[in-house]
Amino acid sequence: MPVHHANIAQLVLDAWNDALHSEVAGENKRDRNRNRSSKWVDSLARRFWEHYEGGRYRLFWSGNRKNQEQFGRNEMLFDVAVCSVSVTRSRQRKAQNLEFIAECHWQIESEFSRTNTREIIIDMSKLVMGSAENKLFIAAHRSGGKAEADILEQCSEIAGRCAGRVYFCFVSHPDDWNTDRQSPPALHEWVAGGWAMVSTPAAG
Repeated sequence: MPVHHANIAQLVLDAWNDALHSEVAGENKRDRNRNRSSKWVDSLARRFWEHYEGGRYRLFWSGNRKNQEQFGRNEMLFDVAVCSVSVTRSRQRKAQNLEFIAECHWQIESEFSRTNTREIIIDMSKLVMGSAENKLFIAAHRSGGKAEADILEQCSEIAGRCAGRVYFCFVSHPDDWNTDRQSPPALHEWVAGGWAMVSTPAAG
């Protein structure tokens, strides 16, 4: 079943729990946090994989090497991209089928910076450039609801310029994993010119 409004919150929560309970190495806090960020993207992509991989679908992210033969890369423009493909014939003497991206279903970007919002704005702007029917942006939780409300307000104009459905999710910064500062994901959807909270199942 494709991922849509009715099941995106459960998928995000499952991916969060997968990442949270994974063993992540690192010689220092910086390395550990970088590896945790990578683990989060990998966990999220693998949850999408359960819904889309196979047949006409292709998932692009840094941890997936299955697209190397046809596309020569793991990642395609976004942290995670869920696409469907079609084929065209090559112009070689022995013609071959060449896959191309026919449609994009999800484009996902993740940015955990808490020092300022410039990186968030830059990365979320990438979603404006894409034609996917669904967009998901992930940022780090801030202390206090007002701080997160301010970020959502700052990103409102960007969300309004995106094609398709737009989701914004806060998850705990890697530095807060497995501490008393850890918080469950908080998912929002851009609806009729404003952000609406998406009900999230209880954290596991």
